[in-house]
Amino acid sequence: MNPDERQKGADTGEQQAHARIAAALARLVKPDAVAVPHPYLTRHLAHHAALGEALDDSHVPPGLLPWVSADGVRGLLGLSHARRTNREWLTAWAAIEPYVQDADLPSRCSSLHLAYTALRFPGVPRQDLPQEAAEFAGSRLCVLWSQWAPPSNVLATLSRRSLSLATAEGPGGAQLLVVGGELGGIELIDTATGTPVGDRIPAHDGDVRCLFFVAHSTGDGALVSGSTDGTVRVWDTARGTLLDHMTFGGRTWTAAVTGYRDDAGTLTVAGVDGSGSVKLWREHSEELHLADMSAHPMEQAAFALGLAVGPGGRQLLVGAGRTLKVWDTADHRLLHEYPVGAPVRCLAETTVPGWIATGHSDGSITLWDTASGLQAIFRGEGEPVTALAALRIDDSDLLATAGSGSTIDLWDMDARQRIGQLTGHTESVTALHTISAGDCDRLASTARDNTVRLWDTPAIRHAIRGTATAPAAVAAAITPESVATPLLAVNYSTAQTQVWDTLTGAVTGSFGRDSKHASSALSWAPEHEGRRLLLWAASDHSIRSWDPVRGVAAGVLLKGHSRPIRTLASAAACDGRRLAISGDDYTVRLWDLDRERLLQQWRHPYTVRTVAAASDGVSADWFASGSADGTVRLWAATDPAPKKVLPCRQGIINALAINTGTSPLPPFLASGGDDHTVCLWDLRTLEPIGERLRGHTAAVEAIATWTTSADVARSYVASSSSDGTIRVWDATTSCCVLQLATGTPVHTLSVRPSGASVNKVVLAMAGAAGVAVLELDLEDPSPMK
Repeated sequence: MNPDERQKGADTGEQQAHARIAAALARLVKPDAVAVPHPYLTRHLAHHAALGEALDDSHVPPGLLPWVSADGVRGLLGLSHARRTNREWLTAWAAIEPYVQDADLPSRCSSLHLAYTALRFPGVPRQDLPQEAAEFAGSRLCVLWSQWAPPSNVLATLSRRSLSLATAEGPGGAQLLVVGGELGGIELIDTATGTPVGDRIPAHDGDVRCLFFVAHSTGDGALVSGSTDGTVRVWDTARGTLLDHMTFGGRTWTAAVTGYRDDAGTLTVAGVDGSGSVKLWREHSEELHLADMSAHPMEQAAFALGLAVGPGGRQLLVGAGRTLKVWDTADHRLLHEYPVGAPVRCLAETTVPGWIATGHSDGSITLWDTASGLQAIFRGEGEPVTALAALRIDDSDLLATAGSGSTIDLWDMDARQRIGQLTGHTESVTALHTISAGDCDRLASTARDNTVRLWDTPAIRHAIRGTATAPAAVAAAITPESVATPLLAVNYSTAQTQVWDTLTGAVTGSFGRDSKHASSALSWAPEHEGRRLLLWAASDHSIRSWDPVRGVAAGVLLKGHSRPIRTLASAAACDGRRLAISGDDYTVRLWDLDRERLLQQWRHPYTVRTVAAASDGVSADWFASGSADGTVRLWAATDPAPKKVLPCRQGIINALAINTGTSPLPPFLASGGDDHTVCLWDLRTLEPIGERLRGHTAAVEAIATWTTSADVARSYVASSSSDGTIRVWDATTSCCVLQLATGTPVHTLSVRPSGASVNKVVLAMAGAAGVAVLELDLEDPSPMK
């Protein structure tokens, strides 16, 4: 037997040993997640299964997943080459793992239960689910039905917004993703597991806008960072320590950085500031001023910098301003200079030697041959191209670009055309970076939604083929409590509205809207003489209705707004049915639905983002509006001026909800804003109730509230955020009692009592991943260990 065969046999024997260990340990796991497993199981069982190529649901039982405390399952799934079957629970856990790192056990169990049911049994009503999906020990919910597909490519969630990306080599050769963020921080993330490596580095006094990693054959790589504080700093990534820094004079910022090593291994760092000054820093040498680039006449502060490989492997430094300049890094000679048509926002080396690409403020992308100049111009959508990366997929040279939107465009360099889009981010993309591993390129991206995502080769192929994905749900509304058979109406991004039986998931009707605007304005009118009407906003800014019994449109009801309508809120008030409408024309209008007449037109100094309406049905009606000025205004139907302006100080107010219950709290209003918090207000005293509800890491987008009718009544508030979670709060104690991972923002929440128990409620959620209807039991007396 030759040495290679002996090594192969040893590797196979070690693999089989790990598989046997995993199988033996799996038998020690209790059948549910409530029992506390041995610490060795929580830390090492999944890793043994991965090393043994036995990473599946039988070797890592579902009851262990909420307790896993070591290697991320998501990373292990990517590392293991075992068969892809029998991994439903593992796949579900990987989808929500980044969102539940600090959550308690009921939250982890509930999130896993939702993800497993949604991914494994889409559209299946609860009564048809197998036992393991209908119930999961430790979960505080059951899924009545779902059309929900949580994203599976979120590598990590961040507490601060990321603005720049780079790859680096970590201890033991681990591949790291370096994330530069707002307020000067740098974070290192293991690209295999998504877990942080070391502590966050407080690198700068300003935002970290650019990063570059310079590798070294000895493994001692250096990370270069540039910031709005006007400095360039060089870091030892293995130790997280500062090696040196370079400062631009005057009040300016660092626009771009790069770095390289010469033939002798000496590190050189290059940076350009907002005035076009290009400086070099070399180890054991003085700083060198290389050049002053001229600004483009259309944009005075647009400069970029990068590297390219020239003839014979010669390393080139490329800078862009009014012109594109190419320098030889060996002797710093200017080799070429080419005119630039539009201001440059970003620059990147391509997969074709000697070629670079630039993204421009007019939405175009230019390909350049550093030896001969302009090669091609791709025309985009007109939005500035602010992020750019090159990758090679299936022998094709591609460019990935992003601007102010949430999508990533893919361009074929040979065909000179856009061939697909990557969708999934929910806010504008801020940075792109290619992660190369052998013949397989992956794309890393980050956005204002505070997530870092990885796009592998299958995902990119999927985008290029343009395979249809499920439409996003932009709004949902459940019929009022008085309706015996509850219906759920859902607005989709495809200009389709569907009406579902809330309890079974059966479609009872649908209709197409008159335009593809993603309107969140949707509400059920209070029932009148046994008749139910669904109200929705049309593209002409009128309110139209749809009759679910006859399955036909009931015509235009209300007109008056001059700009798009944002939200609707209806209530069975003391003296008739009322509808409040907020529009982008800075007004809230209150309508009498019974007589179809306008009662009030309330003006705001700023954009109105949300409205709420409620009544106790006896003596009190409440109408509220939340604005971009950070205030909530309370109104009376008889008065054109607000009764009270609540200074919420939450940034933009995105969501409102009113609880009319009288136990254990008085009627109250909940407001959610851009500052990640929820505030509760006593509607009688108009004073805050308790502390602000803190825990979300991004803007609150939707709120719902309810009071249970058990012997000891409790009031709850549910809030959804663009951080990919729903949090449920006990309004009396201000404590978070459930953190539910959705993996993507939920735009609207709707709640109604469940007929199954006085302690339970039905919660409907709608967002980019679709729609799901859950039954929550937050007062389950079963013990949680």
